[in-house]
Amino acid sequence: MASSTSFAGMERASHRFVGLVTISLLIFAGTYTCLWPAKEDSVLFSWFQRVPITRKAAAKDELEIALRRSSMKNRTLIISVLNKAYAEENGLLYLFLKSLREGEDTESLIKHLLLVAVDETAFNRCKNVNLHCFLLNTTNTSLSREQLFMSEGFLAMMWQRIRLLGDVLKRGYSFIFTDMDVLWLRNPFSELNREEDMQMSIDMFNGNPYDDFNGINTGFFFVASSNKTIALFDEWYASRNNSKGVKEQDVLNHMKSKGAFRRLGMKVRYLDTAYFSGFCQDSRDFKKVTTVHANCCRTVKAKISDLSSVLRVWKKFVNGTLNVNWPAHTACHNSWKTKAATEDKLEIALKGASMGNKTLIITEGEETKFLIKYLLFVAVDQTAFDRCKKLDLHCYQLNSKGTNLSTEQLFMTSGFIEMMWQRTRFLGDVLRHGYSFVFTDTDVMWLRNPFLELNKNTEDMQFSCDGFNGNPFDDFNGINTGFFYVTSNNKTTALFDEWYALRNNSKGMKEQDVLNHMKSEGAFRRLGMKVRYLDTEYFSGFCSDSRDYNKVTTVHANCCRTKKAKIADLTAVLDAWKTFDATSNIIWPAHKACHDSWEVRTKEDKLEVALQSASMESKTLIITFLNKAYAEENGLLDLFLRSFKEGDDTEHLIKHLLLVAADQTALDRCKLLKLNCYKLNTMGRNYSKEQLYMTEGFIEMMWQRVLLLRNVLQHGYNFIFTDMDIVWLKNPFTKLNNYKEDLQISCDGFNGRPFDSNNSVNTGFFFVASNNKTIALFDGWYGSRNNSQGMKEQDVLRHMISQGAFGKLGVKVRFLDTAYFSGFCSDSTDAKKVTTVHANCCRSVSAKLTDLKAVLETSRGFNGSTVTWPEHRACKESWKRDITI
Repeated sequence: MASSTSFAGMERASHRFVGLVTISLLIFAGTYTCLWPAKEDSVLFSWFQRVPITRKAAAKDELEIALRRSSMKNRTLIISVLNKAYAEENGLLYLFLKSLREGEDTESLIKHLLLVAVDETAFNRCKNVNLHCFLLNTTNTSLSREQLFMSEGFLAMMWQRIRLLGDVLKRGYSFIFTDMDVLWLRNPFSELNREEDMQMSIDMFNGNPYDDFNGINTGFFFVASSNKTIALFDEWYASRNNSKGVKEQDVLNHMKSKGAFRRLGMKVRYLDTAYFSGFCQDSRDFKKVTTVHANCCRTVKAKISDLSSVLRVWKKFVNGTLNVNWPAHTACHNSWKTKAATEDKLEIALKGASMGNKTLIITEGEETKFLIKYLLFVAVDQTAFDRCKKLDLHCYQLNSKGTNLSTEQLFMTSGFIEMMWQRTRFLGDVLRHGYSFVFTDTDVMWLRNPFLELNKNTEDMQFSCDGFNGNPFDDFNGINTGFFYVTSNNKTTALFDEWYALRNNSKGMKEQDVLNHMKSEGAFRRLGMKVRYLDTEYFSGFCSDSRDYNKVTTVHANCCRTKKAKIADLTAVLDAWKTFDATSNIIWPAHKACHDSWEVRTKEDKLEVALQSASMESKTLIITFLNKAYAEENGLLDLFLRSFKEGDDTEHLIKHLLLVAADQTALDRCKLLKLNCYKLNTMGRNYSKEQLYMTEGFIEMMWQRVLLLRNVLQHGYNFIFTDMDIVWLKNPFTKLNNYKEDLQISCDGFNGRPFDSNNSVNTGFFFVASNNKTIALFDGWYGSRNNSQGMKEQDVLRHMISQGAFGKLGVKVRFLDTAYFSGFCSDSTDAKKVTTVHANCCRSVSAKLTDLKAVLETSRGFNGSTVTWPEHRACKESWKRDITI
């Protein structure tokens, strides 16, 4: 099963029932700014001397003298920063030196340690304990006291040390920089490689030491002096003026994400936390652990307390005590509860939950338990907040602006929609605070750590989908906002601002549908965003189950309506998962409770319930009509479904198919096949028998479907309408434009120009995007029926086109090429292209069945070579028969 991993720069806030935010941003969890000392041994760094070509320091200035005195023969030393607060008796300096004196093969390294003092008191203390000391020339007189994490003084001290370290590199010295809240239990040089320019500690290790997706922690790192590393430190320090309020560590992470290491030709290694441990991620092996960093901790007092406990346990291990465990870092955990005067509550919550990559999880899966400490719960009411605190989690109470969100919010109710918008506003605030995040609903089970499956600093957003079309960068995938990752930057912040601003113009629409609409209008491209859609094989859900237990990472209870149903079916999933052992052949349990949840009576109309059940997250579905004549065994319905099951990438579309039954027999047959079904209100008319072409019953049934389709558009749903006498050989969505046109419609004959209204439309297959223009078109179309007696709806639409209806309404229309959307009127000449085949130019059901079966058999035998479609003989003969009703 998947190993644990971390993800640089993530976070997330969620609500639904109890909102949660997984937030990822590397947090250098210290309330100080020290660079810590290191040690050396006899085999130290003869291999680390990489004197830059530029120059060596000529003058023996104070810094050069200090560097020469403390360095090894190969011009390598250990550097740490000391201020008055750290220099106090029994303080961090004392504990740091104690670890060097008591560690394995570390005491000899003290003579190669250079303490950089930021104030006179620290400098005098350094001299008193007979260490190598250098007094930093600083214009900031406030650096002597404790600098709380992310305070102005903390940030200033971090940048001062970057400037100094750049100067050290320019003088030809390589170094380990170590914060003073790092215990040196063993000599680390034996664990450092000889070929890298930089070797960096991290808060969380993802298993790959050369993967730039590991989040940097600048509390412990080694740098070899070279032109490449000098250039990096110059660029890093120069970035400070454009990074106000951002600590140096986050700036370096950003530079890394933009390819700075690769651009400078640097080789960088990320240090395994099994050896270079910390409070964010404890090493599990006492035989390997080399250093322990009090990261993920906020105050000096807490660091001293918990590091002292670590040192006591380490001494027990060295003295032969078996079965020792690291002590709980209680003081550091509690340190985040101290309120800083200048920090708002959200910032405190974000910092408290965040790791080097900020994330959240609910599950008992593989290597996921450790992520719980990086989970931020966003509670929408006091009860939820109290429950969160009782579980000793990271909690933040959302200001819901007087709206009561404490009760269960059923799908698409006004309370549900309001809660979705509240979370969008909140997540925008998180981005503005500079945090990236994974957002996950609480109805998502985390079975494996998902960060290995998320791309590394390449996309601005990565979205889960209800149904995945196979192309991770195709905007036609419908977004599901129950699980997604966002990188904090100007582009994503602008997107969330624009998204939330649309709420007032999107009454009755949930935030997800608004985002899908923004996507269709080109918002992602306009903002210059790169977006990836996540494969349901890995990021599974009830809408589209993953078929591979070896891949599945998360499971979302989407396509489910009530909390009770979600709990029942997710529990069944978790029970099944726990029996999986990589060799077993198990099947996901049926999501019966969720399926049944849609049958619960609500204030919603029956059509809305049916549309929700069938639609993708983009509010897009496939609609067809069914009557008794079509529903017979081995009839048109069975042939239609057979084409979906045998077609190329079409079977999964069946779950997005809504059958509109014109009579009870058709409805019963639909339900027997466990399809999405809706009973048409026929206003007393009988449509159960076959309606021959152009009979009164046929014409009336066509108008009924126009009326229904108009209502679908008014409900805000996009759709493909398809007659049942069409076989689907390939997935047609791949051949439809991504919401660029309002209407895309098939033709009996295609003239070669897709935007020429002289093409003859066929209403047996078309795609419509729901908007004011298409609703107006369908209103006008249906309204024309009374003035068009004896005309079928298709001919009326043709007349409207000839009168310029599309232009008047501003409707953009594309006419579909018969090479792809073929029919009996005009066969496709290219079997490699053909996507659908319509039995148009045919008059009876029996003839359609005969000739469509022949098409399907021919298609099944196609092997990539040329193919000849069978002659549509039965359909030709159908026109010779007398009309009988």
